[in-house]
Amino acid sequence: MNQKIILGTVQFGLNYGINNSFGQPSEKEVFDILDSAYNNGINCLDTADAYGNSIAIIGDYHSSRSSKFKILSKFKNAREGELAQIARESLNKLKIKQFEVYSYHSFTDYLLNQSLMEELKELKLKGLIRKIGISVYTNDELEKAIEDINIDVIQLPYNLLDNNNLRGVWIESAKEKSKQIHVRSIFLQGLFFMDFNRFPEKLSPLKPYIQKIKDFCLNESLSLQSLALSYALFNKNIDNVLIGVDNSSQFLTNIRSVQNNQKAFDFINNSVLVKEIELLNPVNWK
Repeated sequence: MNQKIILGTVQFGLNYGINNSFGQPSEKEVFDILDSAYNNGINCLDTADAYGNSIAIIGDYHSSRSSKFKILSKFKNAREGELAQIARESLNKLKIKQFEVYSYHSFTDYLLNQSLMEELKELKLKGLIRKIGISVYTNDELEKAIEDINIDVIQLPYNLLDNNNLRGVWIESAKEKSKQIHVRSIFLQGLFFMDFNRFPEKLSPLKPYIQKIKDFCLNESLSLQSLALSYALFNKNIDNVLIGVDNSSQFLTNIRSVQNNQKAFDFINNSVLVKEIELLNPVNWK
């Protein structure tokens, strides 16, 4: 099951996550995380031009190790005619020859830069990228991405609240069109683990749903962490699951917690239906 996991790297280059108390990890800690990931069968990293110095740190790691990760990256603010140069510069920094997936950073970027698709297809033909991707948030965006024959990979949020009740039909539709599905935000940026006393007032409508899940986990002697990760990993329609960690110990705890608990998955699908879906998008948290 570890092979389905993609390690996110936004926290390597930025202070990221609503419940992140560790801050940005040191280079040594990043290298420890990457060593642990590689040694546990995880060979893909997700990064982006917008993730601070994350790309540079990954490149430094590749320079110091014989092992190389497959890289999924996202470009942003690329102008027509510049994408090939941007991609090559990024590949050089990463010390690799090809992107596993090269994606529009957002659906807005995709809408505003349709002309870049021809450049992406050319980069694919030249072997600089294997697959063309896009990152989406809403089901409306997901629907449009599904219909684009040039999009190979769609990355979207999926978690215990933003769950199969909200995403399942669209994910199945994507699979019917032979799209590869990557999911992110499985811990909702750490919101699931935040003390309710520190909860942002704007997000308070989500508390009852989270409490309901916590009560179930307590009754079943199941960790919330395990359920959140396993719920995504054991969905047969999801190809890869993106997780972020702050240190190597946290990473190992995460992957060791995975278990196939159909009763728990059924509980989420049958009992957790969020009405305030706009609050599941971190863009709306401010």
